[in-house]
Amino acid sequence: MNSLSVVSKFGVSSFAFFALFLCSAKCAASTNLVNNDSTYDVRYARLELTVPQPDTEYIEGNVTLGIVAHQLSVDNRIQLSLRSLLSVDSVFEAGKRVPFSHEGDSLFVMLGTHYQPDDQFDVRVYYHGYSRSGAFIHTEQRWELKTPHPYLAILWTNSEPYGSKDWWPCKDNPAHKLDSVDLLITCPPTYSIASNGLLRSVVDHDTSRTFSWHESYPIDHYLVAFVCTQYDTVGRWHHWAGGDSTLIESFVFPTSKDTLSAQLRELDTILDVYESWFGPYPFRKEKYGIAQWHGGGMENQTLSFCNDAGEELIAHETAHQWFGDGVTCKTWNDCWLNEGFATYTTDLFLQHKYGGATMDTIVAQQEAYITSLPGGAVHTPDSLLEKNALYGRLVYSKGSMVLHMLRYILGSDTAFFRAIREYMTGPLRYGVASADDFRASVEKSSGMDLKWFFDQWVYGEGYPIYKLAWNPTDPLHPAVAISQTGSVPSSPFFRMPIELEFRGANFDTIVKVLNDKPLQPFAFSFTKAVSSVTFDPYNWILDGQAPRTLEVRPQVLLSNERSVTGASGHYDISFRQARVGNVTIDIFDVLGRRITRSELPLLDAGEHTVRLSLKLPSGEYFCLIQDDAGTSVTHFLNSN
Repeated sequence: MNSLSVVSKFGVSSFAFFALFLCSAKCAASTNLVNNDSTYDVRYARLELTVPQPDTEYIEGNVTLGIVAHQLSVDNRIQLSLRSLLSVDSVFEAGKRVPFSHEGDSLFVMLGTHYQPDDQFDVRVYYHGYSRSGAFIHTEQRWELKTPHPYLAILWTNSEPYGSKDWWPCKDNPAHKLDSVDLLITCPPTYSIASNGLLRSVVDHDTSRTFSWHESYPIDHYLVAFVCTQYDTVGRWHHWAGGDSTLIESFVFPTSKDTLSAQLRELDTILDVYESWFGPYPFRKEKYGIAQWHGGGMENQTLSFCNDAGEELIAHETAHQWFGDGVTCKTWNDCWLNEGFATYTTDLFLQHKYGGATMDTIVAQQEAYITSLPGGAVHTPDSLLEKNALYGRLVYSKGSMVLHMLRYILGSDTAFFRAIREYMTGPLRYGVASADDFRASVEKSSGMDLKWFFDQWVYGEGYPIYKLAWNPTDPLHPAVAISQTGSVPSSPFFRMPIELEFRGANFDTIVKVLNDKPLQPFAFSFTKAVSSVTFDPYNWILDGQAPRTLEVRPQVLLSNERSVTGASGHYDISFRQARVGNVTIDIFDVLGRRITRSELPLLDAGEHTVRLSLKLPSGEYFCLIQDDAGTSVTHFLNSN
């Protein structure tokens, strides 16, 4: 789903909150978000439904579920999911009518047979009613029309994350996929139905017509979808590099046919680029298409619903055919595996099309959005699942930045794209995945232990805040100190490799240091004079700041402000205090081990000298002085 319209090539961020509003409405109405009945799974679904009036949310018909038993309860009761607004007429098991109870959003079916593990059986539910709950919606095309035209209703489903039960009885849990689905939808004779998979037949009746769609690939229940309206169908073939072809079939409003069809030509480029990065399009033997609607974007398998053909929206929803449809999040806690991937894939496509400067702008804007609030984890805890399952700042944007940083950690684009391709084409293909499944896949591809990275950036709260200090008075031997605090008290310590770019006359080099302590000094030696140092020059790390450059200052100023002189058993530390405030002095050795800390009482502005009683072995040391104005570091030698 696209609640976040990713940064455009013009550097403008926009948010299509309509889709989020729909999800919020669904979540608010829900009493049982996820069906955790582990006694069975659904392998197949056949939906035989009628929408007699597309200008209302009325639906009727029956759904047959092909079920495999695990360990049934003693009373042979299984729990399906169906919104309380819908009325159940009858339930059949293997052709025989059985008792049921419809309590809230749960439909309990009392089976007549006690099935053993791996036994298969079917349950058919007849039902009807007005949904009016957020995932089954009607509106009209009238605002799209530029000339007088008869009233054109449009009725659609929108099931992510908890909306499938708004319009069909199912097991509302993304942890297991259906092997296949048949959708037989009957509508008025002047309307059409667009849905998943391939269209097998259209049967005209006296006062209605029935469209029969078949999805032959594994599909998660929330990706089962249809839209009913008056469409013009635009079809063509996409020819892959290896010689195969896939049907591109789009369903557009009559007044949008010319403009939308031309814009959708970019689908060919997008599909080819994604296939080169992530492996074969997962649904080659069926189709890919776009169905126009009024709800932002939704990545229904083989047929994305899009309100327009903007390149960012199309790139985002098409990416979902790999990330979200080809491999689907196992739980809604890990929805970032769908949305963060689709967001970052869109970013990568814009970088591919417009160049690196576009990616720089995107990353800066994503980072500003993420850090506009201090807390939050990409992995959504159960306590916040209903409220934040599709919250853009964390699931979309921070999830995207996690992938950006993973690309950095893996060390090269070659390693990154190889790891993602193997994730998409390996054992998880057509299945479901958790964050740990994704981590295991990347670890296998890269040979790296990445638990520390996922613990920090997927499960951890917030982000690091860095402060920098350095002593550039010796341009051949500069010293840099990095301090880190978390954006919220619950933030972990973010252990990260950090790039430092040193520049001088005809001199430019990047040194990577491992920041694994809250306050850490580093010493460097160069054969050419350094005039500046830039922290994280390519903005790989999510810290809420743009790359920062510290320039060399004249030595006379620094020596007047900070100095350390030593004698037997004590050291005098002289510094200039710009204004009244507190001062903390730390002494570190070259390995970053703190020797001592002194927290001074409130000092007036002006020059001060503090004597510390210390016995230091011979060697190099750093003195870090922190006050209200910032942090500075002084490098000194002890030759005792």
